[in-house]
Amino acid sequence: MSTAPPAAPPDLQQERSFFNGILVATLAYGALLMLYTQLTQVLLSRPKRGGVYWGVVVYSTLLFCLATIAIGGLMKYAGVSFIDNRLYPPGPVAYYDTHLTNHIHVMSQVCVTLVPWIGDVLMLYRLFVVWNSNWFIVVLPSLLYVSRVAMSIPLLISQTRPKDTWWAIKLPIYSQTFYVLCLSLNLFVTTAICLRIYTMRQRMETTLGRLHASFYTGFVTMLVESGAVFTIWSTAYVALSSQHSVAQDTFLLPYTHVLGITRMLIVLRMAQDRAWSKELAAAACGDAPLDWQPFASHSIPLHDVPASSAASTSKKYHESSF
Repeated sequence: MSTAPPAAPPDLQQERSFFNGILVATLAYGALLMLYTQLTQVLLSRPKRGGVYWGVVVYSTLLFCLATIAIGGLMKYAGVSFIDNRLYPPGPVAYYDTHLTNHIHVMSQVCVTLVPWIGDVLMLYRLFVVWNSNWFIVVLPSLLYVSRVAMSIPLLISQTRPKDTWWAIKLPIYSQTFYVLCLSLNLFVTTAICLRIYTMRQRMETTLGRLHASFYTGFVTMLVESGAVFTIWSTAYVALSSQHSVAQDTFLLPYTHVLGITRMLIVLRMAQDRAWSKELAAAACGDAPLDWQPFASHSIPLHDVPASSAASTSKKYHESSF
């Protein structure tokens, strides 16, 4: 029985990078699944369910469903490439790249395109909230968002029509432009949110006390609220892609699910009343009084605060933050 000649070392490196990308994407989806399960438990335990509540339910469910279809399509199409067509010359990655019109891949790519659409809408909203409803701060990222959405359409068409010469020639340009726009948007939002939280730290400590302010101005809070993990991930991919590194697939394939994780973390904090709200941002700027500020001048250990007092002072904040 004749077999195809063995792949050259560069092809093997690309296949390893592709396999690593699938592995990381699967792990990222597992983390996303756990976050969605935790979010569902938190939402079901909330007694008050208003319009914002159902908005969070719809948003998180839509994000999770799109990510599920994306990972399902990726796994299925990877199986077709690496198992059913493993002897395809010059290799399974070549089969993957030359059969992008496969309906499974098209379905997966549509979801991969839609996830950043809804994911970055949340970041624009969070930027608006943290900056105390300042419309000016969202003008530039909104323009970047619209440009990125517009660029994603020809990119999707070119990715699903590899045999069309005209689209095949434009694919590298569309792809690079799309991911640079995505990086620019997230880099701006991440920097703006981190800068805002950092500069508000002193005012938050004055308003809430050092202990309670740490929940809203800490390092981990800045990472989560700003989606910094995805921004770092996107930066790494763009850098590798610009250098035409074989390792770029390791960062490209989990791209959607890393984005989903960062957005789901923000939504989870919102559901747990730990995220920045409009009322908190206004109070930190001195534009409005905060109803629950029994520790305005200094921190008091939590065990010294009566449970009934803590519940009554934070009740209104918990309702307004969500």
